[in-house]
Amino acid sequence: MKRSIFLAITLMIALVISSFATVTIVMTAGAVGAELQVLQTQIKEFMQQNPDIKVVLMPMPNSTTDRYNLDVTYLSAQMPVPDVLFLDTIDPPAFADFLVNLKPYFTDQELSQFFQGAIDNDTYNGRLVAIPWFVDAGILYYRADLLQKYGFQPPKTWDQLIEEAQYISQREHIQGFVWQGAAYEGLTCDFMEFVHSYGGNILDENGKVVSDSPQVKTALQTMYDMIYKYKISPVGVTTYQEEDARHIFQNGDAVFMRNWPYCWPLLQATDSAVRGKVGVEVLPEGTGFPGVHHSATLGGWELAINKYSEHIPEAVKLIKFLTSPQQEAYKAINAGQAPSVLSVYNDPAVIKAVPLFKSLYNVFMNAEPRPKSPIYAQISQIIYDNVNAALTKQETVDQAISRMTSQLKQLLGQ
Repeated sequence: MKRSIFLAITLMIALVISSFATVTIVMTAGAVGAELQVLQTQIKEFMQQNPDIKVVLMPMPNSTTDRYNLDVTYLSAQMPVPDVLFLDTIDPPAFADFLVNLKPYFTDQELSQFFQGAIDNDTYNGRLVAIPWFVDAGILYYRADLLQKYGFQPPKTWDQLIEEAQYISQREHIQGFVWQGAAYEGLTCDFMEFVHSYGGNILDENGKVVSDSPQVKTALQTMYDMIYKYKISPVGVTTYQEEDARHIFQNGDAVFMRNWPYCWPLLQATDSAVRGKVGVEVLPEGTGFPGVHHSATLGGWELAINKYSEHIPEAVKLIKFLTSPQQEAYKAINAGQAPSVLSVYNDPAVIKAVPLFKSLYNVFMNAEPRPKSPIYAQISQIIYDNVNAALTKQETVDQAISRMTSQLKQLLGQ
């Protein structure tokens, strides 16, 4: 009922505003960190350059899972609005049938400016159904001042992180390590980084379920032990999303944090308690298994066009504006979101504002994707529900992995 009311209000707003402009485009938008304020500035500039086009922003929930569910509602209703959709990197296969094929609207030269892996991600069954807007990969933030104070180097393994987090947090009376542990897409991202770091996987390259392995169990046990055995992560981490972790870390109340690059400019803001005290490093690797390595989940967000939109050419114009090198640089500097356009990584103003992008370029080039599937949402929900059940002691680690494996096999017909 609430969703239906929300849809009706959205449509009514779009129709009312449309009477004041030649063309009105409704665009969904995120509100994590500073991204909404930055986008509002960009939209203002776009409308100044295109006075015949009015753009209405529709802010979406911070939870990626909630955003997905709303997009399902919009598209399945075959509404003409929203025209432009702000999609998670794993969404294009699921929504492909409802999206415009953008290939005819972009030249090969225009597409070559993006990370090739991101373009491949947005191509499904030969159709380019989205354009990468910014890329993401999980990274480790740490209190450089505290590590220096106690004679530590940034941890290279999870064991080292646990040791350093315990030692420093007990003496500083703050949390050791905050991350995303709530039952939503963000937990799948975090969990996959632990799994990959121990050399494990959930699905192999052929799509076979391989989650019932010592590596996967060790990954989940490590996350569990951080909360209950080593006590470097608070029990409340099982309810944290990105912004919950950021606020704690930015207030100076944690030694380490796993999060996305968007946090960097916020941590350096004048009102940040940790301004000038933060370092960034690749996430630690596991130990004890062959194939352990540093891992980062490939993330990012895409721009797509609703195939039921009545203003497709204008929507394409908006996407090209927002993904131009100039606008990608502005977004990178002011929202801390990593550009999807390769040339922006050579922009001196961008590197000066967000120095970590220089070192993250290779991280983005080699970040590990989540399973590419039109039913990814169901796969992810099985993962995060079972992982969260273990982290909240509703199931043991072994029970959670066993149930996850069984549910995935049933879903995928194996």
